[in-house]
Amino acid sequence: MVYIFEQIGEHSAVVNLNRSRKMREILNIALTLACDGGLDNLTLHRLANRMDHSVAAVYRYFPSREALISELQRVIATNIALITSDAQNRIDAWSVRDHIAPSDAALAKILAAAFVYDEFARATPNELGLVTRNLSTPDHILPERDAAHVFEMVGSSLDDLAALISAAEQLGALSPGTPRDRAIMIWAGLQGTINVLKVVLRGGWTPDPNLTRQMVITSLIGWGADPQVLNKLTDTIVNAGFLTINRKTKDLLSNADNRG
Repeated sequence: MVYIFEQIGEHSAVVNLNRSRKMREILNIALTLACDGGLDNLTLHRLANRMDHSVAAVYRYFPSREALISELQRVIATNIALITSDAQNRIDAWSVRDHIAPSDAALAKILAAAFVYDEFARATPNELGLVTRNLSTPDHILPERDAAHVFEMVGSSLDDLAALISAAEQLGALSPGTPRDRAIMIWAGLQGTINVLKVVLRGGWTPDPNLTRQMVITSLIGWGADPQVLNKLTDTIVNAGFLTINRKTKDLLSNADNRG
């Protein structure tokens, strides 16, 4: 579902619509600032100057810089959910058209969900960094507020991934296990490989450019999936364009009437 900036209160429908449009305008510029120069580049003063407004005008819509960043994170998370859904829909259409075995289709949807996240990270690393910024804290355990915020963004996606894993288990494509634990492991592996690759490349190592995909495949093999089936499915998913990203986060901010 597309994230909607609805206002709850005693405002009229027209006022609510205008506020929604203004919030999208602010977020659009904020996203540009953050992606161009990182979060340090995103200040309310710089944002207000870019919009030729006062800082007080920005505060009417977002009470703090953190509130603005939180809203940006939700929009980006929505876009990730949408491009994941696009990939899943392509898998569904392909499996019906080519009479793919349900067990293979179930594995393909797990692969596509993980691979499209990797594609998004490669295409828009600054946006991914905004979403995962809370995970970079040195605290052993995230403060409750930060943990709740992260889970608000990723919880439904993890539930969806766990459901895909459960379906694959029920169809015999994976050995029995705990789908939620496996979903967390895949997500953690994605976060790890995406971030570690930045380090090892600087260190002169030349890992497989598809290391993230190999991590996912290796995990699924460990849970009982057939390696040959996984490799064949991976070739199809990649070569058939199932991972094509046709959406941008800014698309969600460019049309105030977009309700998905």
